[in-house]
Amino acid sequence: MIGYIKGTVLFVGGGDGREVVVEAGQSGVGYRILMALSEVSSLEVGAQAELHVYTQVREDAIELYGFRTADERTLFTRLVTVNGVGAKLALSILDTLTPGELQNAVLTGDTATLKRVSGIGPKVAARVILELESFLRTCHFGELMPEHGRGAVSKSSHLDTRSALANLGFAEAEIDRVIGELDASGEQMDVQAEIVWCLRHRG
Repeated sequence: MIGYIKGTVLFVGGGDGREVVVEAGQSGVGYRILMALSEVSSLEVGAQAELHVYTQVREDAIELYGFRTADERTLFTRLVTVNGVGAKLALSILDTLTPGELQNAVLTGDTATLKRVSGIGPKVAARVILELESFLRTCHFGELMPEHGRGAVSKSSHLDTRSALANLGFAEAEIDRVIGELDASGEQMDVQAEIVWCLRHRG
């Protein structure tokens, strides 16, 4: 599997703007690599590039996905394992959120931030939080929330609380608001206490 490429950029753009071609060394072989749009914009034809690469092997194709940092490749590799998140959506997530922002959103159960990404709705946002929380608790990507702020997050990142509030008739926007207020309060409590707190502050 190809994990790293260093060489000259031969092409930038493509149909959706995500495609680059890099010649590895002076081999005369150009590798077609797909990248987040934010990363493609930083590359120029004729310039040198060093890319961390994820190789995706499918029955009908072998695709290369490139990243400027190892952290982004690590996150992409995990994102594509989430049910409902394919390679294209994973790139969109990294277009919209930095690794640190994604980590904070997952660890705080912040679905509003995740839904800023085009193509992510409530169900996919919940799955991203549920399936990446354990992994992201062990990572260190950029600036994270202060330790005293983390204490307000339940072990389930409010997933159980959110589900209960939805069953009680809370609208999605209302859930986001009251959970945000709960986090801001700094209160530490179990799920049952969180539900009671949210009912009291429904407004």
